Amino acid sequence: MSFTSPWLLWALFAASIPIIIHLVNRWRHRSVHWAAMEFLLRAARETRGTKKLLHYLILALRVLAVAALVTAFARPLLSSFFGWGSSGLNEVLLVLDRSASMDARPDKTNSLRDAIPPLVESTFAQLGSCRLSLLDSTTGAVTQIPAPEALADLTVSKTTDGGADIPALLQKAIPYLEESGSGKTEIWIASDMQASSWKPDSPLWPSVRQRLDALAIPPAIRIMALRDRPESNRGIRVRQAQVNNGRLVLDLEVLRQGFNPNQPENVPVHLSVDNAAASATLQLAGETTTIKKEIPLPQGKESGFGFVSLPHDDFTRDDLSFFTFAPRPLANILICGPPGEVGKTLSLMSAPPGLPNRKASMPGSTRAAQTKLASQSMVVWYGPPPRAEMEEKLRTFIEEGGLVLFLPDDTAHGTRHPFLGVSWGAMETAPPDEYYRLETWDRERGFLRDGSGQAAIPANRLRAVRRKPLLGKYRTLASWHDGACAVAQVRYGTGSALFLGTLPRYSWSNLADGHLLLPLLQRMADRGAERFSTAISLRVNDPALPQSATDTPVRMDNAQGTHPSGSPADTAGVYRLGAQTYAVNRPWSEDNPDQITDEKLRLLLPGASISSMHSTAETPSLVQEAWKLFLIISLACLLLEAFLCLPRHTAKRPNPATRP
Repeated sequence: MSFTSPWLLWALFAASIPIIIHLVNRWRHRSVHWAAMEFLLRAARETRGTKKLLHYLILALRVLAVAALVTAFARPLLSSFFGWGSSGLNEVLLVLDRSASMDARPDKTNSLRDAIPPLVESTFAQLGSCRLSLLDSTTGAVTQIPAPEALADLTVSKTTDGGADIPALLQKAIPYLEESGSGKTEIWIASDMQASSWKPDSPLWPSVRQRLDALAIPPAIRIMALRDRPESNRGIRVRQAQVNNGRLVLDLEVLRQGFNPNQPENVPVHLSVDNAAASATLQLAGETTTIKKEIPLPQGKESGFGFVSLPHDDFTRDDLSFFTFAPRPLANILICGPPGEVGKTLSLMSAPPGLPNRKASMPGSTRAAQTKLASQSMVVWYGPPPRAEMEEKLRTFIEEGGLVLFLPDDTAHGTRHPFLGVSWGAMETAPPDEYYRLETWDRERGFLRDGSGQAAIPANRLRAVRRKPLLGKYRTLASWHDGACAVAQVRYGTGSALFLGTLPRYSWSNLADGHLLLPLLQRMADRGAERFSTAISLRVNDPALPQSATDTPVRMDNAQGTHPSGSPADTAGVYRLGAQTYAVNRPWSEDNPDQITDEKLRLLLPGASISSMHSTAETPSLVQEAWKLFLIISLACLLLEAFLCLPRHTAKRPNPATRP
C-alpha cells in the first residue's frame, strides 16, 4: 500500500489523543475511603473485570477511528502491483517491449501496446512527484519522459516489426541505474510475455540477477503482463524466392492458430512483384501449410523484389512477408581430405552432373585449400580434424557465415583434438547380422527438414555397420535407433558446423546411396551460396543491415500505399541503399504465440511483482484509491464506540408505597 499524500501520516500521532485523555482523567481523581461505600464496592468487585475490558475496547475503537480518519486524508493506494512504500519513489524505469507481437489486437480495436500509456499515466497521477524514464527494445537507449501523458505520442514507444530481448535490456538498464544515482527506483517491465522475447534459457539471466542485487539500493521489479492474445490468427512467410526457367518460385509457409486443423479453408493471397499486383487462392489445412507458388516473369527478368500478404486479421504484422530475388549464385564446394573413394563420392554428391550452379573442387594440399576458402559456399572435411593454421581459418570461415560438414577418419581410434568442442570416440561395430539404423531426425527445421508438401527425406533408409560416437556439446539433428547422435550441429558466429558419425563407404554404411547425404549436401550448398547472392533477406533492426554514412535507405515496395515510409531499423519492407536492394522482415519467432508462465518468471526474477493487465479495460489503472474504505472504517468504529457507551438497561423495581 502507498499514499498520495504520505506527509499527512505524521498526523497519526493524533491517534494517541484518546489515550492521553484517558490517562489524564485517571491522574486527576484522588481516592477517598468512605466506610458507607464499602458495601457497594464489594458488590461491584464481581463485575470489575468486565467493565475494564469494556473501557479498553471503547478506548481502542476511539484510537482506531482517529487513525483511520488520518489515513483516509493521506489518500491510500491499494494494488497488488505495488509493495509497501512505493510512494517514496524517486524514479521509475519503464522497460518497454516494442516487438511486433505487441501489435496484436485481441479486442479488434486496440493493440496490446495501446494499453501501456494509459496504464502508466493513470498510475503516475496517483504516485505524485516521480521521474519517468523509458528503455525500449528497439533503440536499447534510456529516454527521459517529460510527462507520463507524453508517452503515447513518442516514437520510442511505438510498436515495430522487430523482436525484443528482455534479459539484454535489463543488462543495459544496470549501468544506467548505477550512474544515475536516483535513489529509490523501480523497474516496470511492460510486455506481452512472449517467450521468444523473454528468452528464459538465455545465459544472461544469472548475471542480471546478481548485478541487480549488488546495486546500492536494489530496485523493485514490477511486471505489467499483457497476456491478451487474438483467439485466431493467420501468418505468412516467404521461405525462399528463386528464379527457375523464367518463373519466380516462391516457397510459402502459412501458419494458422485457433482454427480447426481438420477443416481446410481457401484463403485469398495478394502477390506483388516489382509493385505489379496479382492475386491467388491458397488452400490451407492443419496448423502449418507449406506451398510452392510459381509466377511467370517477363522475358529476361532475373532479379527484383516483392511481397505477399493475407487478408488483415487481429494481428496484421504477420500478414505480410517481403522478398527479393536474383539469379542463383554459383555454389562452390571445397572437398578436403585424403584422395580415395570417400572424396570421389562426396564430390559427386556435392555437384551432380547436369545440376547447374554447382562446382566441387578437391585441392591437393591444405595450403591450396586455404587460398580458396573466401570464395567457397561450403567445405566438406573428412579424415583427421584440422589443426594449427587451417583450424583457425575454418573457424573464421564459419564465423563469417560459412558451412562445414565434418566426417570421421577411417581409423579405429577416436580423435583427441576437438573442433568447436566436438570430437569422435573410438569406432563401434554393430553385432553380426545387425545394423545401426537412423530412426529420428529434425523434420521441422534445419537441413533435414521436410520438403514441399511435407514430404520427408528418406533418411530412415540409412544403415551402418560401423560408426564413431560424437562427443561434446552440440545440437542433435538425427539419431540412431539406440538414441546415439548420428548428425550433430554447432552454431558458431553466423555459420554452422555439422558432424556425421559414419562414412560414405560401404564397409561402413550405405551413406553413399544418398538417402541422407545427398539432400544434406545440396541444402547446405544452397544455404552457403546465399552469402554471395545479391538478393538479401534480413530481419528488422538486424546488426547486418547495410549501412552508409551519407545515404538513407529508400523504401521500394508499395505495401503501405504509393508513398511508403519507415526504416529497416523498425519497419519491414524492401529497401534500397545505393545499388543494393534487400528485403527486411519481422523475426519469425514473433509468429510463435507461446508465453512465459508466472512460475518461470519467478525463477528468472525472484521477488518480482507480476500483475496481469488487460488491453480491453475501459479505465485501465494499476492502482486504486482506498480513502473511502478508511472513512467507512472510521465511521464504523465511532458507531460501535457510541453503542458500547450507551447506559445498560435495568429492570424497573416496583414502588413499595404502591403495593396493596
